[in-house]
Amino acid sequence: MPFPYSPRCLAAAVTAAAFAAILSGCATTTGHAQAKGPGAAQAATTSDSLAETTWELVKWTDAQGTTLPVPGGNGNPPVGLAFLAKGRDYRVSGFSGCNRYMGAYRLEGGKLSITVPAATRMGCPSDQLAGFETAYLKALGRIATFTLDSGGMPRNMTLNVQDGGIMTFKRGEDAPNKL
Repeated sequence: MPFPYSPRCLAAAVTAAAFAAILSGCATTTGHAQAKGPGAAQAATTSDSLAETTWELVKWTDAQGTTLPVPGGNGNPPVGLAFLAKGRDYRVSGFSGCNRYMGAYRLEGGKLSITVPAATRMGCPSDQLAGFETAYLKALGRIATFTLDSGGMPRNMTLNVQDGGIMTFKRGEDAPNKL
C-alpha cells in the first residue's frame, strides 16, 4: 500500500514540529526550592513525594505584603498545580487564570524545580487577568523555598518566591495519573 502523504507534506510537518520544539524551549521557566517546615524533610525528598497531588492557589502576597486577588469562578477551574508521575516522567500541569499549562518538575533532596515550557494560548478577557497569569507562571519558575504543613498527608503548601512573594496552596483531590 503506498504512503498516503507526499514527501513535501512530510517535510512540512517535520519542519513545523521542529519549529514548535524550538519555540517551546524559548519560553521555559525554571525554579528551585528547598523544603522547609515540620515533617518536610520526610515528606519532600523525591519527585514521587508530590506525585498524584493537586493544589489550589488560595492566597498570594507580593513582596510588599499586598494580597493579590486570585481569579476564580466564571466556570473556570481554580488556579493551581497538579503533580503527575509515570515511571520517571514527572509532570506538572494546571490552570493559570486564562490558560492551561504543562511542564516538568523535579524534587530531589528536598529541592523543588518546576519548568513550565508550554501553555495554551487562549485570550484573557482582561489585561488584569493576563497580568496575573504572566506573573503566576513566572513565579512558578522562581521559587526559593517551599513548605508543607505535615509529613504524612500535607493539606497546605507554601511557595516562597525569590522576589519575596508568598503563594499559599491548599491540597485538592488527589490527581489521577493521566500521563
